[in-house]
Amino acid sequence: MKRFFLTLAALFCAAWSWAASASDTLTFAYISDTHVGSGSGATDLEACVADMNTLPEIRFVIHAGDVTEFGADSELELTKSIMDHLKMPYYIVPGNHDVKWSESGGNTFNRLWGRSVFTFDADGIRFIGTDSGPNMRMGMAQVPRESLVWMDSLVRATPKDMPIVYITHNPVEKSLSNWDHVYDILKQGNLVLTMGGHWHTNNFKTYDGIPAVIGRSSLASTPKFGGAGYNLVRIDTRTGDVAIYNRQAGGPTAEKPWCTFNLFTAADRSVPQSRPDYSINQQYPNVEVVWQFQDKADIGAGFATDGRRIFYATAPGVIKAVEAKNGKPVWEFPTGGRIYSFPYYADGRVVCASTDGNVYCLDAKKGKELWRYRTEKGIVACPLVHQDVVYIGSSCGKFYAIDLRTGREKWTYEGIKGFIEARPCADDRKVYIGSWGNEFYAFDLKTGALVWKWQNGGSRMYSAAANFPVEAYGKIFITTPERATRALDRETGHEIWFSKAPNGRESQGLSLDGKTLYVKTMLTNELVGVDTQADTCLIRWRCPLPNDADMDLAPAEILSNGNAIFVPSSVGKVYAVAADGSRVLWARKLSNTVINHILPLSEDTVVVSTMDGIVACLKYTDR
Repeated sequence: MKRFFLTLAALFCAAWSWAASASDTLTFAYISDTHVGSGSGATDLEACVADMNTLPEIRFVIHAGDVTEFGADSELELTKSIMDHLKMPYYIVPGNHDVKWSESGGNTFNRLWGRSVFTFDADGIRFIGTDSGPNMRMGMAQVPRESLVWMDSLVRATPKDMPIVYITHNPVEKSLSNWDHVYDILKQGNLVLTMGGHWHTNNFKTYDGIPAVIGRSSLASTPKFGGAGYNLVRIDTRTGDVAIYNRQAGGPTAEKPWCTFNLFTAADRSVPQSRPDYSINQQYPNVEVVWQFQDKADIGAGFATDGRRIFYATAPGVIKAVEAKNGKPVWEFPTGGRIYSFPYYADGRVVCASTDGNVYCLDAKKGKELWRYRTEKGIVACPLVHQDVVYIGSSCGKFYAIDLRTGREKWTYEGIKGFIEARPCADDRKVYIGSWGNEFYAFDLKTGALVWKWQNGGSRMYSAAANFPVEAYGKIFITTPERATRALDRETGHEIWFSKAPNGRESQGLSLDGKTLYVKTMLTNELVGVDTQADTCLIRWRCPLPNDADMDLAPAEILSNGNAIFVPSSVGKVYAVAADGSRVLWARKLSNTVINHILPLSEDTVVVSTMDGIVACLKYTDR
């Protein structure tokens, strides 16, 4: 057996040497986590680029993501202007910082660099890079469904013995929610190495038998490296020996490599492929799947329904309708951008926005466009229809009121700090929304005049922006990423109470009678019921959830049909909790990615979507 494997290695080596260039060493630069837009990010990247240009041995550069700090258009454009000074080709993928807080929903990255994936060949090695999210919705990293489909077709077309090196920002292990799907595709070919970043340090691991290199951040402030820098990767094309060196911007290159291994022998294909655990589905036989389908693309938002049809949108930008009773397609409408906007149904019309900058109003029966309203930038926000008016924010610093019937503007507020992502809430006189500029606003419904503005100090990442606000008993409730829940006076914006006791991140909802605020905890796997009538944070109950995740980051709203409360998770699980919070009625795991939305259709039926494109209708009984 040993002789057999040695023979295979020899044949592989010979085949690869035949494909290699005249040089015996392939050298490339490997940079990650540049975080342009924070601290010294831009100047550190400039120093690295200038240094790379002094080294003629570098054939190309790979950037493994977290290109920017906040994914802002200005940060991405600055990064490209710096990277374009390289004298050699470079290949780049986005990281979580580039797409989670993206004002363009990822459109700007694709506009600047063509797309979020790449492939090229060098010295007989095929390099494949993909994005790994999470796109707009907080949760574990996830290679988008459409990127998996693209990669699958590419690997199938790759010669079986051709070495494949895979690059994505997050290491390909269990913190990447669909790591198993990634390996299923790549192991169809000759996967020899994965490369990533995210950890801001140099590390070598083996996951599912495949060697994994995790690279340092370029930031000078990164502990232990002592200055801005990157890695030099050297591959001996005769032997397959790999050596990776830390390189300080301006020199020198470390005398000794921090990592060495051999591409021919490092991978162990006898290691069984690890999988997510779906055993919870056997614990709750009182819930069943009525119908389910897998879309060919990611889904980055929730649903609307008219009772007969269910409306949703794919992340690549197609609005769709399916039959509520069987999930069969009815119509679809393509837009010119990506979609992370929840559709909204009102009076025979479906309203949804796209990162192409348009708010669309479609006929619910046929999907025909009735009108579109053009804004100045892409839209990742969700519309609210209230009293025949569409209320929605954009990424251009504006908030709009648009007539549902005609598509004509009723008023516009200019002066939003940051961009808007969430859906507003409204009462009989005001509409309320937060932005990624650490501000929360109340506008007059009729005139658009600013009534009050609340500001959250500290990092903009703590903004009340992904959270869907709710109103009850004269209060506006918001839950923000520093794991704080607040009640604001709806008349003045003054803080009535602030508490970290619910320990929620962004996911919240309101009972049908308005008396209970639901908050999903981030760290303790609980659903918390908070009294909305009290002038302090009065927790009425806590219900433990059968969640095995270390933390749950999914921001989706929590809805109820009066009999049960439906709780989303970031690991593909749906929970139904008794209306009084006393117990879990059932749970179902559909995927290992973020649950976007759980929409009640009746007293015993819900429809659910996952970030990786699964749409399912579930029916249950109270056991």
